[in-house]
Amino acid sequence: MTDTEEKNPLATAPSLSRGGWKVSLAAAAATACLLAGAFTYWRSAAADHAGEPARDVPRLDGTWIRFSPQFAARSKVAFAPCESGVLSPVVIVTGTVAFDPQLVAAIGARIPGRVRRVLKFPGDLVKSGETVAELESADLGQTQAALVSARAHAEAAIANQRREDQLAEQRVSSQRDAELARATASAAKADLVAAEQKLRAIGGSNAGEVGILQLTTPIAGKVIELHISRGQSVEPTLTALRVADLSRVWIDLAVFERELGHLRTGDAVEISPQTNSTITIPGKIAHIGDVIDLDTRSAPVRVVVENNDESLRPGQSVVAKIHTAPTTVAQPMIPLDALTSIDGKSTVFVSHDETSVEPRTVVLGARDVTHVLVASGLQPGERVVVSGVFALKAEVFR
Repeated sequence: MTDTEEKNPLATAPSLSRGGWKVSLAAAAATACLLAGAFTYWRSAAADHAGEPARDVPRLDGTWIRFSPQFAARSKVAFAPCESGVLSPVVIVTGTVAFDPQLVAAIGARIPGRVRRVLKFPGDLVKSGETVAELESADLGQTQAALVSARAHAEAAIANQRREDQLAEQRVSSQRDAELARATASAAKADLVAAEQKLRAIGGSNAGEVGILQLTTPIAGKVIELHISRGQSVEPTLTALRVADLSRVWIDLAVFERELGHLRTGDAVEISPQTNSTITIPGKIAHIGDVIDLDTRSAPVRVVVENNDESLRPGQSVVAKIHTAPTTVAQPMIPLDALTSIDGKSTVFVSHDETSVEPRTVVLGARDVTHVLVASGLQPGERVVVSGVFALKAEVFR
């Protein structure tokens, strides 16, 4: 080591003397600049906020929410007393569209046969008495032949009776022969009536082709089901087709027993499909069930609805709004606008004075389109917030 190196220690660390100190000094300078900028921004922001007024919002003070008169005026906070009055409860339940049993017909053969033709298919409109299918039936042919035979025997017996009656009057034949002729004619008439009744009982007629059974619909409407095809053998137990008139349908509802007391036969009902609540179809309660289901604690309620445009289909889910008759109630009643939900509980803001309220949980009862009964939680005469409820809740219960 030279004398020069001993006198200058930095000479033994060329990296520090040439580049290391420069990097360190640059980093320190950058850090200082950042700190100076942050301090300047903090002072500026503090100065700006120092000149702003405090926000005028409600604050929670123990169990009370307190607010200024200016906030009340700006948020239009208004009070109203809870009082008894007249309530027209609206019961809202879901239901299912069903056929009106008086407007549905199950069509089938009463005797064995084979399908000759199918004339109507699902979706086809039919008139009352119109033929929807044809069957070939040996039983029908035999019954028709028996009817023809019975009619011929009856005609012969009646003619013989007339002849014997004339001969008896002329004393050409005995009275006994005339009586036998009358008895034979009466028996032949009875056989004819029995043959006609049997033909009607199996659904046949003496018109048309022998052995061909015409399946006809007893009502006008639309074919909704088809269970036969050409060439198929059918038995009397088979329902070949179903025809329904959808101009009137039933709505089957299940109403809980706590709401049954509000319902009366004839109450107006608004029906809306669950898929489109903007559609409302009027109806009326036709029947309220007499027996409550022990499992669901509900009773069946039937609503009759005119469905001329066929917008409702059997099996469809609907929402029913039942408008019950107005009743005078003794319990306190509040407007629906006074009601809100806090932590999933029905809550109202009860007035302490003009600038402080108490949030109070309540238990609700029946309601109509504007008011709701309070079963517990409020006393008659207490004032509640009916306007500005959302502003109070939004500022305090964020």
